[in-house]
Amino acid sequence: MKNILFLLAALVIFVACTKTITPNLNTTAQQFYIQGAVSDTMGPYYVSIVNSVGFYDSSIYPGVSGATVTITDSTSGLRDALTETNTGLYVTHSLIQGIPGHTYLLNVLLNGKTYTASSTMPQPVTLDSVTFDLSDPKQILAVANYQDPPGIVNFYKYTMTINGTVDKRFLTFEDRLSDGRYIRDNIDADTGEVKKNDFVRLSLVGIDKNVYTFLHEAEQIAYNNAGLVAPANPQSNISGGCLGYFSAQTVSSKINIVRF
Repeated sequence: MKNILFLLAALVIFVACTKTITPNLNTTAQQFYIQGAVSDTMGPYYVSIVNSVGFYDSSIYPGVSGATVTITDSTSGLRDALTETNTGLYVTHSLIQGIPGHTYLLNVLLNGKTYTASSTMPQPVTLDSVTFDLSDPKQILAVANYQDPPGIVNFYKYTMTINGTVDKRFLTFEDRLSDGRYIRDNIDADTGEVKKNDFVRLSLVGIDKNVYTFLHEAEQIAYNNAGLVAPANPQSNISGGCLGYFSAQTVSSKINIVRF
């Protein structure tokens, strides 16, 4: 089984020059993949629900309709019942606004089963700037520059758009060894595709520990699985037996153009 984010690399064995053997990969029962977020940026916020698909199936993940989805700000008591605007895409109204320090609860009722998650939004950390490491013109790297607050455990995710297109790769970072330091972190793009005159938007996303655990495991599976070990799914923070995660997060973004 493969899920939305992480696919086991296809293994093709060539024998006697031309014969190709396709491995008989085991499949498991279809699962729901739920992903949603509330942030300190202006809403609306979204929750998507799709079905996972088999390894050899098309990488088109069918949206799942008919769920009852709510997000509750347990700190203020506000509750928002989301509306399904497209198949499998559920959207908040104006009731919920992301506030640092508040805890948000996701509740999904689907086919008689309930899936729940809780996430607490951390305090925001400001991204000062995005610059570029030009030491190797064949692989230009974006650089995130920001002050990590001292005495606080922080978990981050970096995301990037290049010329308006979302880069598929994301990176996670924990300040365990960098608490209170000024961070200058090189950010790899999906295929090292940052080039001269590119317009780059980099986002520093503050996340809680459980979301970090999911995303960090996802990052290891997606980008560091060269050994083709047994496939696995990252540890979801949503209970009830599904894939995916729910995050209350802060977002600080900066833009720059590659010049050299």
